[in-house]
Amino acid sequence: MTANQPERPVLAVVGPTGLVGQAVIDVLATRADAWDDVRLFGSDRSVGRRMLFGVDELEVEPLDSESFAGVDVAIFATPADVSAKWAPFATASDCLVVDTSAAFRDDDDVPLVVPEVNAAAAFEHPRGMVAMPSGPAIVMLPVLATLHEHWSLTHVTATSMQAVTGAGKRGAERLYEEVSALTGHPRIGQMPGDVRRYVADLPDDSPFPAPIVSNVVPWVGEHVGGGWSSEENDIAHELRDVLALPQLRVAVTCVQVPIVTTHMSTLHVSFDKKVKPDDARRAIVEGANGAIVMPDENGTDWPTPADAVGTDPVWVGRVRQVESNPHTLDFIVCGDNIRKGAALNALQIAEMLVGVGRYAQA
Repeated sequence: MTANQPERPVLAVVGPTGLVGQAVIDVLATRADAWDDVRLFGSDRSVGRRMLFGVDELEVEPLDSESFAGVDVAIFATPADVSAKWAPFATASDCLVVDTSAAFRDDDDVPLVVPEVNAAAAFEHPRGMVAMPSGPAIVMLPVLATLHEHWSLTHVTATSMQAVTGAGKRGAERLYEEVSALTGHPRIGQMPGDVRRYVADLPDDSPFPAPIVSNVVPWVGEHVGGGWSSEENDIAHELRDVLALPQLRVAVTCVQVPIVTTHMSTLHVSFDKKVKPDDARRAIVEGANGAIVMPDENGTDWPTPADAVGTDPVWVGRVRQVESNPHTLDFIVCGDNIRKGAALNALQIAEMLVGVGRYAQA
């Protein structure tokens, strides 16, 4: 480092062996020059494990109360209980925290941030922490924000079709187990209860309330009354919070689908002003929102999880309008829930907080 070069910050990743933690490392390897050092902290069973980092390897260190000395920003890619326990140790060491879990989403002193939507909120962090919305909300928000800027949102109705990795590694493992249980049964799904019978001998620790293979489960989360699930209420709250529209009318239905990675949502949105689909497409394309609009000129060019998985953009398609209502739009959004829905969003916030990478001062 020369005398003319500013000192680069140090980044820590807590929980590097989980799905989101590994994705953070993968994304980080493509933009590591922004950081002077990258350190990995994990549980006892992960300590000593070597993680591939580009062409190099990083070793997982023990997580303890002194881990964050000398660290500028820590990304917590951990379950909520782990974040709640260890994030205060980080902030006590003057280390900023970016948390991917739900641990601090309801804390008024911890901003909920999607950089393409409300970047300035990241710097209003009385506790030294920044939280993130859930993956489904992160995938919806950049597009909703762009549309609101032009036509003023009044109502959002969304159906969120969620990949099993929204339930973590165990979600993916359970889908694979159920797929294996059905292997060799080509007539499965043609008789009442046959799927349940074939998976009945599997361990009863499924994160899903019904079989997920060869099925669609219209429920994600806990029951919170009125027929709504916690996931549905949480997404509605997160949309209002990040858009700074506390009175926005939002109705969300969450559906668990047998997809490993990548969430898709259908949206019906209403505006205060009249909108044309072509103008909406143009606004999304021109917006600084990380979204890509597929043209769909022949009715077959639209995003799917199979195509969007492993990519960073939010993919938009099927932008259309009911002829009788020029104040509405219908469209779909699709995005990798592990990358953009968690890892990339967290890394963008971390870079923004310390002014490195694309957020570096000229």
